[in-house]
Amino acid sequence: MLGISLLTLVPGEVGGTETYARALTRALAERGTLDYRVLAPPVAPDAGGGLPTEVVTEYRAARTIRERAATMALAAARPGRIRRRTGRLDAVHYPLTIALPELGAPYAVTLHDVLHGDRPALYPRVEGGLR
Repeated sequence: MLGISLLTLVPGEVGGTETYARALTRALAERGTLDYRVLAPPVAPDAGGGLPTEVVTEYRAARTIRERAATMALAAARPGRIRRRTGRLDAVHYPLTIALPELGAPYAVTLHDVLHGDRPALYPRVEGGLR
């Protein structure tokens, strides 16, 4: 089972990465050949785009970028709660650039840009700022 973690999604706030993630799930629902399970945050239960979706209520709801940073910090500090909920996955894809929460399986991250490396002051440390 391939997990697709959209837990760091904040609808309407993460721009092109949200567009990409939603298009990815729709395309996989139409043409994908593997067993997929989308892990969606409580604020975006529709993010699966037609794939089997599990709303992970253990991942705190975040509706703003500030709330997203706090929620990611909490998930990084206590990944076991979420890992127990999601069960065993063969691999995880993190299409929103941030590999959180860590789910104990091999993973791949889609890196959309490297602005966080060029201009770290624009990003909170939890989102990859290198300050």
